[in-house]
This record gives sequence, C-alpha cells and structure tokens, in this order.
Amino acid sequence: YVLLTAYLSTLVGYWHLPHTSRHRGAAHVPYPNAYATAEQAKESKAHYLFNCAQRSHATFLEHQPQFLTTLLISGLKFPLFSSAMGVLWCVGRVVYARGYTDPTQVEGKGRGTGSRMFYIGGLGLLGGALVSALGFTGIGERVMGLLK
Repeated sequence: YVLLTAYLSTLVGYWHLPHTSRHRGAAHVPYPNAYATAEQAKESKAHYLFNCAQRSHATFLEHQPQFLTTLLISGLKFPLFSSAMGVLWCVGRVVYARGYTDPTQVEGKGRGTGSRMFYIGGLGLLGGALVSALGFTGIGERVMGLLK
C-alpha cells in the first residue's frame, strides 16, 4: 500500500501540469515567465488565477520530498496508517489546488479545506516516521525505560 501511495503522489504531480497549463493559457503568460507580474494579477482575474495555480504547483513540489521521506519511514512499521495519511495528503493537495484557483473565492480563501487535509496527513506521517525510526534504533525503548 505504501508504494502505491507514493505512486499516487507522482500522479498528483502530473495532475498539476495540465491544471497549471490551462491557467497559463487563459492568462497568456508566455514561457519562460514563471508568474504573471503583480500588476497583471491585480488587473486581471486570469493572471491572478494563473499565479494561484503556479503557486499551488510549487508548494506541492516543495513538500513532496518530505512527504515521500516520512511516508516511507512511517510505512516500515505502520503501512496501513501511513497509506491512509498519504492518501489524505494527496487528495488534500488536489483540493488545495482546485480551491486556490476557484474564481469565486477571493484572496485564495478556497485553499483552506485542502490545507487542513494535507497538514493532517503530513503531521500523521511525521509522527509515524518518528515512532518508526525510534523503534528501529531502540532509543524509544530506552526512553520508555527511563520514564518507569
């Protein structure tokens, strides 16, 4: 399950490509420009939404290495829990991107639900990875022995 969840995160990365490209095309922002200018985004909803799509893609790329690391370490001891947290993280990233680019939301307010989802999944994996790693090192048992 853990490896399928890791694979799912790759599919989410690929999902971002057409999502962002669609907004780039609507805003007519040429390559190699990574973002529309602040002035363009202020004057045009299409430019603003492109920047939101581009930013949601960037934050996915910024967080995926930590996600994969904690998923795999946590998954060594807790495969089902880790996969569940990983799927929540992946779904949250899509909900975040779609909400961030929702034209009915102002100032990116639509990203909140997705943020909560991927932070819960990510924190679950962070904790699972710590417990898993401590279990493999024996440190956890020594600490628990000191507390008795």
